Formats: sequence, C-alpha cells, structure tokens
Amino acid sequence: MSEPAPAETFAGPAGSAQAARGSSIAYKRCGPGESISDPRPGDIVLVRGTGWLGKSIRFFVRMRCRRNGDPALAHWSHAGIIVSSKGHLIEVVPKGVVLNLLENYRPQEYHYVYLDLSPAERIEATRYAYSCLKQKYGRFSFILLAIEVLTGDWFEVPDRGQQGCVALIARALQRAGVTFARRPTDMTPADLAKNFGVMP
Repeated sequence: MSEPAPAETFAGPAGSAQAARGSSIAYKRCGPGESISDPRPGDIVLVRGTGWLGKSIRFFVRMRCRRNGDPALAHWSHAGIIVSSKGHLIEVVPKGVVLNLLENYRPQEYHYVYLDLSPAERIEATRYAYSCLKQKYGRFSFILLAIEVLTGDWFEVPDRGQQGCVALIARALQRAGVTFARRPTDMTPADLAKNFGVMP
C-alpha cells in the first residue's frame, strides 16, 4: 500500500500522471528558503538551476519542448532522487554520482514530486541509485543528447551505461516498475515532469 501525500502538497493536474506504476500523486513547489518536512525514498526533485550550466541546459530543453508543444516544461535543468527519510538524495553532477542533502537546495527553487510507489518499489529504486554512487558522469552522452535535441531528435543516444542526472533516475524508477515514453539516455528533466504531470 503506498503512502498518502501530505496535506500541504499541491495535487498535480487531473489525469496528467501517465506512468502505470509510480504515478505522481502530488507535488510541491519550494521557493528559495522553503523545504520539505517529510522526504520519502523513491520520490524525486526537479531543480531549476540558476548558474550558467542550468541556463544552458534549459536552452536546449526548451527547443525540444517547443517542438512538442510543452514549452512550460523547460522550467527545470536538474533532478535528483530521494534515498532516505532524512532528505539524502543521489544526483549526477559534473564530478560523477554523489550523495547530497535536499537541504542544500534550500536557496534554489525546486519541485518535490511525491510518487505513488509501494515500500518494496521504493527499496528497488533506492537500491539501484545507491549502487551508482561514485560512477562517472556521462559527458559524452550529455553532448550527444544536446546534439540530438538540436537536430530534432532524429537519432537516439547510444546507451553506454553512463549516468546523467535524469538517466539515473529513470533507470532507478524502471526497477520500481515505472515506464517512460523515452529511453533513459534520451530524457531531460522535462520528460520526468511530463511523465508525472508536474507543471511549474
């Protein structure tokens, strides 16, 4: 039995969650200075980066979103998966796969997405995420994804097992039974948002 979303969360748009398992039951926008009091392993966060890298990623993502008629979904540039009730998250940064704290994102805007997962599914997702710690960042795959988006998605990024911030989350959630329209290597934060019905 999945856990209910806390009362203070904001429900996503009706009918917008499309995954057979792990659909979003609610999400909450946290502005700078705000945080989540009840993080749960297996939930995800969508982050709006403010630095040059975040802005660059949103530029490329916006191109695909406009083609697909979803320009609002280019709002985010990064994502992480919660792996403990104390707010630890696993994410992929330029130096590789690392363990971080959600609290460290308090100065930034992010959306916390409560997923409809069973306890066993949460364990599967977090177990995979933990197994990826210290893996290298897939820079080559990141470059290929940018080219894929620039050229109108006329090819798919080869899956060489390298990790990107969204690829890791997608692979972890696939182990919990969640399905996605794109392959993990071809996904951006906008694909996670669309799959779980999250809007800025």
